[in-house]
Order: sequence, then C-alpha cells, then structure tokens
Amino acid sequence: MPTTTYSRAGVIGTAAGVLGGLSAVALLLWPPQVPPGLVSYPFTTTGFLVAQAWFFVHHLGLVILLVALARCGAVGAGRAPRVGAWVSVLGVVLLTGAELFAMGFADWDNDTANAGALGSAYGVACTLVGLGTIAAGIGVVRAGVWSGWHAWTPLLIGITQFLVLTPGMFGGFVMARLVIGLWMLTFAALGWSMYAEARRAAIGPASSADRPARARRAAGVL
Repeated sequence: MPTTTYSRAGVIGTAAGVLGGLSAVALLLWPPQVPPGLVSYPFTTTGFLVAQAWFFVHHLGLVILLVALARCGAVGAGRAPRVGAWVSVLGVVLLTGAELFAMGFADWDNDTANAGALGSAYGVACTLVGLGTIAAGIGVVRAGVWSGWHAWTPLLIGITQFLVLTPGMFGGFVMARLVIGLWMLTFAALGWSMYAEARRAAIGPASSADRPARARRAAGVL
C-alpha cells in the first residue's frame, strides 16, 4: 500500500483512540438512569443499545489501524512479530463483535454476565490484542524502521492491556472506565506514530546513505 494509505490509517487510528478516551469520560459523567450493577449502567436499555452501536462503529477504526500496522512492514521480517500483528487484528475484530454481543445482556446483572459468555468474549478478545501487540511491538523495536518513541507504541498497547486494563476492570465501574480510556489513548499514540512515520517516509529529506531505505518506505515498506 502507498504511504498515503498508511497516513490515513494513522489519522483514523488517532481519532479512534481519542474518541475512545472521550467516550470513557462521557460514561463517567453521564447521569445514572438505572441502578448500579446492571450491564447497561448508566444507561437505560435503549441508551445502552445506542452506546454499543457506537462502540461497534468506533472499533472499526482500531481494526483499520492494526491492519495497517500488520501490512506496513514496520514489524520487520520475523515470523513471530508478523503473526502477532495479525493476532492483534483478530483480537480487535472479536472485540468489535463483542460490543454487538453485549446488546443482549443489557438488563443482566453485571457480575453474572461477566462470569459467563460476555466476560469470556471480552477477555479472549483483549488477551489476543495484548499478546499480538506485544509480539508485533517487539518486532517494531528490533526492526528499527520507526524512529524514537513511535517504535514503542505497539508494545505499549500490549503492556497496558495486561498491567493496567485487565486488573483495572475488576476495580469497579469508575476504575474500569478510567483504564479503558487510558488504553484507548495508547491506540491514539500508535495512530499518530503511523501517521508521522508515513509522512516521514513520503516527504522526509534523505541523504545518499539513507536513500535506499527511503525508497523502500515510499514503496509501502514503512
């Protein structure tokens, strides 16, 4: 794919990450319309269905971002990082589907739903994203195609998933929204990195020694 495609994917990923963080804040500020403990909290059933539809659409932006990561060449030539990148894509696709699946649990007790199929769906999806981005992130750091802090952003998603998101989800509604918002911002960081590296490959100055690498990036291997 041309670098313009990756830069657009980066913009989409940045927007999705920021909007995901803002969505978490909106949930914290929304006046409760049902008692705590329901899956739909703080929304009514109708409001919950609307919110889940939004999360479904929103997550498509994350899918686009991770597909771009898997295809851009930044993960390097190693088998494990390349497989990991696609595992992260699978995870976020499952996470997207889980948002629709959750619609059927709106009036369930939250603990009951999370102990069953709904909790398993979210858990498997997030675990795949975490494992995949760690494997891909190690590849990005080793490959050295991306510069500076940009190279660490895929790895940051996976580390945050296991060290912050997963334990935080057991800390109650407020803590769960906070860690989800933080996790979404790591996707925003990846999106910005994708955009910046695509722009650098397309328009950055190149010395004579640098020119072969620039040519590869311009051909779509960022």
